[in-house]
Amino acid sequence: MEVEHFSTTELSPEEIAQLETLKQIIETAISDGKLSHAELEHIKRIAFAHKKIIPGGLQLYSKLVLDKINRGELEYEW
Repeated sequence: MEVEHFSTTELSPEEIAQLETLKQIIETAISDGKLSHAELEHIKRIAFAHKKIIPGGLQLYSKLVLDKINRGELEYEW
């Protein structure tokens, strides 16, 4: 699945760095094929660190987490 970016503004270097950090945190959290509630909360804290979602953060979360849960590749542990 290809995710389109609907924003008409370019990401700042800071936003790009935040998105890369979020990606690394998500990839680490899901590396064992499971996502715990604590890991999900950590991802949310990083994604909303500045009281707003990192641009591209929702698409990244959807691609790396939700899509994998839907395909049965990732298990969410309550």
